[in-house]
Amino acid sequence: MMPQQLTDKEIAGDILAGTKLSASSYLQAVLEAQDPSIRQTFKDYQDQCLEQHEKIFRYMQDQGWYKVPMNQEP
Repeated sequence: MMPQQLTDKEIAGDILAGTKLSASSYLQAVLEAQDPSIRQTFKDYQDQCLEQHEKIFRYMQDQGWYKVPMNQEP
């Protein structure tokens, strides 16, 4: 039996989820870091994650794979 290949949509979704988790983890590290230089390093890594997240989000949105739900007023 051949392993099932992932689609581009699934791969992009996995990358998006990974960048969300990484950014969240770096935020936690920023909040807990006592040393200012280490805190700044974590902030820099978080910024990189956020940039990567935006790129993959835009790619998925352009492909029609990620639809942002619209809030409806009650």
